Amino acid sequence: MKNILNIAVFGLNLSTLDQIKTQVLLALPSSIQVKWVNLAENKIDLLLVNDVFFNAPGIQKVLNDQRIAYLRLVKKVEHAGRIIGDQLFYPFSDLEHLHEWLSDKLVPEGSMRFALPSIELKKTFVSSSYMPQVEVPLERVMAEIFTPRNGFIQLYDAHGFLALIDTRTERVWVEAGETILFNASLNQTYATAQFVQDITQNKEVHDLRAWLWKVLSQSTALELPNVELKQNFKLDIWPQFERDLKRKEYLKMAACFSCGAKISDVKQFLDLSHDRILNFVSCAVLLQLGRFVDQNEVKFQEDTKQVESGQRHKLRSFIGKLRKKLGL
Repeated sequence: MKNILNIAVFGLNLSTLDQIKTQVLLALPSSIQVKWVNLAENKIDLLLVNDVFFNAPGIQKVLNDQRIAYLRLVKKVEHAGRIIGDQLFYPFSDLEHLHEWLSDKLVPEGSMRFALPSIELKKTFVSSSYMPQVEVPLERVMAEIFTPRNGFIQLYDAHGFLALIDTRTERVWVEAGETILFNASLNQTYATAQFVQDITQNKEVHDLRAWLWKVLSQSTALELPNVELKQNFKLDIWPQFERDLKRKEYLKMAACFSCGAKISDVKQFLDLSHDRILNFVSCAVLLQLGRFVDQNEVKFQEDTKQVESGQRHKLRSFIGKLRKKLGL
């Protein structure tokens, strides 16, 4: 068996490209190294090409000159994961067909066949040793989570399955009692109908934004988007906060930013640490709960000389009414 495979993928958008690369890596044994190359490479072992571009002269020249293994990528959910002839249908998470095809095409006859990692319901995706080390920007992962047309997707990292998300109803299914923290290997992929059925019958279901807020705010190993104190931010949707010691502080920040505020003003007004205020804004941005705004949308004004008699009095009154409404 070759230890290094040169694989080229052509004609996909960046999001789909990342997903296809992930599935290929998962379907190969950990002993195989994959080098992702372009069409100009002198030696290509496998070409994955969007079916739309298959008959393009450049693609046909590569296929004729090198006589390489190839698959035409066809987007068709009802056949997801199947390989019919030279067509691989996506999006998919079931790797069996791709695994068998790679075994037949890229493993020399007589060599020992490799098997897919065993899949346990507790860690439903795959063994961590088979997870690809392909880092995807956190913003892109979150954008996919909040795109309703994506339907059901799996959230995973280098250690395995984390959660099942329904992007249309904004619900999430996770293992009961399991503490989940995000890291730089966080990624997502599509979920099959059978996978969804198995998970939704055995996991706890939560509100997606509330769950993500809790996990993001506690994931200290995760690098959140850069936010600066000089920026102005407006909260459009209030997050749902856990009933813990941070809840009161979060409510105060939410009240200030719901008016549209300069981040440094809120930091000074509430006497918060640099990290605490920036973590709040970063989480809110990632969860699409608010946006950065121009100065003309800023209604909250910090006046250090009139804090007790002005803004602080209004904020205390607002928080008091809110606590009564929520029964706190």
